[in-house]
Amino acid sequence: MPLPRVYLFVERGNEECEEAERLLASHNIPYEKIYVDENHARGAMLWEYGTKEVPLIATPDAVVVGLENIREFLARNAKSLSK
Repeated sequence: MPLPRVYLFVERGNEECEEAERLLASHNIPYEKIYVDENHARGAMLWEYGTKEVPLIATPDAVVVGLENIREFLARNAKSLSK
């Protein structure tokens, strides 16, 4: 069975986004990083997820916005998302 897909929406130079990346890496969670400041990705993120705030992670079952919410989400769900 394939692993759940995790997308991490980030902005270059944003410390909270960098910390969110470190959190995913520390839990061995594979993810695809999307820079919202490129290719109109922020507009697409607003359309799809209803917010322009970063960091944001999206999984097949959840959308989580903000570093503290991501921390809490990973504390509860990291095992099911990891490699």
